[in-house]
Amino acid sequence: MIGLLNPTSAKWKHRFPLSLMYVGARLENKYPYEIVDQNIHKDALARLETMAARGDLKYLGITVMPGPQLFEAIPISKYLKNKFPNLNIIWGGYFATLHATTILQSGYVDFVVRGQGDQTFFELINYLEGNSKSPLDSIHGLSFRKNGNVVKNPPRTPADPNEMPLLPYHKVEGERYVGKSCLGTRTAAQYTSFGCPFLCGFCAIASVYRARWLAKTPDTMIHDIGEIQKRYRVNAVEFFDENFFTSEKRTHEFAEKVIHRNITWWGEGRPDTVLDYSDETLQIMSRAGCKMIFFGAESASEEVLQQMNKGGTQTPDTVLKLAERLKRYNIIPEFSFVFGNPSEEVDKDFDRNMRFIRHVKQINPNAEIVLYMYAPVVFEESELFHIARHYGFQFPQTLDEWLDPKWHDFDLRKTPVIPWLKPKHYERFKNFERVLNGYFPTVTDTRLTSTQRKILKLISSWRYKTQTLAFPLELRVLFRLFRYRQPEIEGL
Repeated sequence: MIGLLNPTSAKWKHRFPLSLMYVGARLENKYPYEIVDQNIHKDALARLETMAARGDLKYLGITVMPGPQLFEAIPISKYLKNKFPNLNIIWGGYFATLHATTILQSGYVDFVVRGQGDQTFFELINYLEGNSKSPLDSIHGLSFRKNGNVVKNPPRTPADPNEMPLLPYHKVEGERYVGKSCLGTRTAAQYTSFGCPFLCGFCAIASVYRARWLAKTPDTMIHDIGEIQKRYRVNAVEFFDENFFTSEKRTHEFAEKVIHRNITWWGEGRPDTVLDYSDETLQIMSRAGCKMIFFGAESASEEVLQQMNKGGTQTPDTVLKLAERLKRYNIIPEFSFVFGNPSEEVDKDFDRNMRFIRHVKQINPNAEIVLYMYAPVVFEESELFHIARHYGFQFPQTLDEWLDPKWHDFDLRKTPVIPWLKPKHYERFKNFERVLNGYFPTVTDTRLTSTQRKILKLISSWRYKTQTLAFPLELRVLFRLFRYRQPEIEGL
């Protein structure tokens, strides 16, 4: 039996364990497997331990992102490997792809699957089961230990998503992944493409897919939506593609085909890409249920954007024009900004970003703002990564060091592990975020009542208008009282 574990993550609501379902689709009718999701199976470790004790668990695949998932994956892997030494533990996912050597040097993870992992995982199981004559060294995308050294096989070329097998919804408790969001009463998650054609220097996707973008056709997209509508009566979809809107032609055709499906939807895109869309495309997107688009605005500085290697034609002015244009189509732009890039002028960067965000809100008060602190990713071709190392940043050198509490929220980009940022910067960041969220409560928090929204706006108005950020204790109390939720932490 093969166990596929999805450890607890910060943003799991409405998210099927899609990465493991793609792996399961390759295994279907060939090898028995079970998907265990710690987000809904609170007894996940006990389940796996029971399977292993019965002799039913031979391989355990774990998908891992930095942050909360990593904090679960490490102790689970150590415990099971210590108790069941013959259990093959296989890690995959974003963290595993970028930190394969560190993981394998731990001694309690046997194999690492890098990049798109479904085919690599299947070929590895074939090898371990004696059903393949090809050597271990021939499996692209695989890393493992050999004679005390870590072997890193060549990367695997991503597969065409249109040729992937159907997802095994029968292997998950699907109803538990469908729920209420700002998009609809029955929201689910989907992927329609993999990768991104750009090489932004702070993005893990760029380091994994190397400017490749592979997309499902509109017909395949409609088929997939029909499947989850039939199974779960879905009326809203979050598309977690790294860059859903890369092709205007694909987006336009999809909108035309989905317009009669009565769904609302959300996706991620680039400001310069969508700004270049025709009025006709934006209009049909709006009619077809596109309610919100997430954009990486990143910075109010053109110089910083160049340093980030944003590519394309994105400038701060692009964001302002897009905020104005989308207002006409009732599509909410959700702009993310990164504070604290490696620089001698961190305070100046803070001031500039704060002024710019206020300008965006003047143009389009409905624009959502998501704030992050800079967090490096392993990307040797990135100028930004090398600048960060020059300023003293380094990742933990062992897997156990990643368990230091300061790394727990690293993937949420709000954790104080950046050497050029001081406590005053984090305090200022949080205070600005509180005042901004108070004056403009996020539309994604469906639990907030209209009265609570009015209270937040009233209490924070003097701070926002006078730019008085220090010690917003009253807002901290209200956020706790109202259980205010942030989309970048808890999802839509």
